[in-house]
Amino acid sequence: MNASALPTDELRGLRRAARPLEWWLPIGIVVATMLIRAPVWGDPNYHVDESFYLLVGDRMRAGALPYVDLWDRKPFGLFLLYWWLAAAGRGNVVYVQLAAALCVAATAMLLATMARRTSDPLTALLVAVGYVAGLEALAGGGGQSPVFYNLPMTAMALLAWQSRDAAPPDGGFRFAGAAVLCGGVALTIKPTCLPECLVLGALLGVERMKRASNARRGKIELALLAGFGLGPTLACLLFFAASGHARDYIDATMLSGLRREAMAGDERLALAFYLLPRIGPSICLAAAGVALTCRRSARDARWLLAWITGALLGFLMMPNFYDHYALPLLPSLSLAAAPLFARRPLGLAFAAISVAVPLPLSGWPAIDRTRASVAAMTRAVRVVEHHGGAGSLYVFDGPPALYTLTHAPVPTRWVFPDHLSTREEYRAIGTHPEAEVTTILQRRPLVIVAAEDAGPRHASPATRGLVRAALAARYRRVASVYLPDVTGGRRIGIFALRSVAASR
Repeated sequence: MNASALPTDELRGLRRAARPLEWWLPIGIVVATMLIRAPVWGDPNYHVDESFYLLVGDRMRAGALPYVDLWDRKPFGLFLLYWWLAAAGRGNVVYVQLAAALCVAATAMLLATMARRTSDPLTALLVAVGYVAGLEALAGGGGQSPVFYNLPMTAMALLAWQSRDAAPPDGGFRFAGAAVLCGGVALTIKPTCLPECLVLGALLGVERMKRASNARRGKIELALLAGFGLGPTLACLLFFAASGHARDYIDATMLSGLRREAMAGDERLALAFYLLPRIGPSICLAAAGVALTCRRSARDARWLLAWITGALLGFLMMPNFYDHYALPLLPSLSLAAAPLFARRPLGLAFAAISVAVPLPLSGWPAIDRTRASVAAMTRAVRVVEHHGGAGSLYVFDGPPALYTLTHAPVPTRWVFPDHLSTREEYRAIGTHPEAEVTTILQRRPLVIVAAEDAGPRHASPATRGLVRAALAARYRRVASVYLPDVTGGRRIGIFALRSVAASR
């Protein structure tokens, strides 16, 4: 069967899928991305998560191994990415923020490419800009993991569609293989994209079985696709097995999350109300867009709904979730709104909502916050270094970026503050938090950093009590610094050993 024998509607779909973006579309997307994201560049304390990822990447340059020397539950692919960024920028956060912006722009271009299959260039641009703006209201203006893995997941969706619409002789198997490989890469950055991978992979599998010349060939193709999808994760596992740390890797990345204390119902409700204005408009626009898509093509509508459902399941599968956990919803929701944006002139007003709602909620452009954060972190670093913290520092409850900026050695494997300072991690991290904090305090670090407010949402009374007792007995507060960040900011106290503080 050749292309000339295909039905007219399918031929049109193929031509739309192969149509390149107009020359000005990528330029417009890159410019919009930079304008929206650039105001926070240079802020080392935009969000605690990415400052920790950069710390791990920076220490990997010196030979540290995730899960062994620095514990966390994120997959190895995320830390490989941050290791490369730390090596390229020598620990400078701007390199992370620039790389994140490039990934956002590339994701937006893929969304524009998909929107361009059935819509005009302006609609494609509106979809792309809506995605970029939507990230800001969900703490996605920096280097959160979904900012990076949304790119391979969106590539998986695009390649899956191209596989579905491809003509013989291979019937799209190359596209299908590339699609599941992209999903496999995304899984090594964060496993919450598993439902998306499974849903899109299942659709691909059904398509491959339909197109296979016989059942045997279909089963071979499915086995190959499964291998492509699992390959990146298996490669990570084999690496740690070869280094003798397979158990550390499996426990941290696959089992520890099951031991975390679940969020209470009232907290979930409060977070839902917080998220509603940030993600609600995108959901409403997407729902209207899917309804319009269904009128044109029930098949396209089913694929869109499947992608959205997979992303939603990934969001809901977490026992504890935060605003940035909703970031993976944005690619599919943004694309689904394309038919609505294409209905002129009302579509322009709806497109404006996708930008005008999230940006103010994020505090954009937040130039003053960035300047204040940089100044506050600079002051904190100077105080820590002045009192010897560059050689002996413990950040019990504060930004991990202080280790990176002062080049201080880390006093524990569990250097991310919440792992030892919160109740929800008590049974999850593979050690007894009270015993670990006691060991750290017995070494008498020259400087301890601790929050002066109520601390984390689920503060551990036991470890917090140990630190407070040590501070009262042996330390003197030498500075109190308010550190703004995208979540609102907090005030930290910097405490030095009394003997050291008296000599400075």
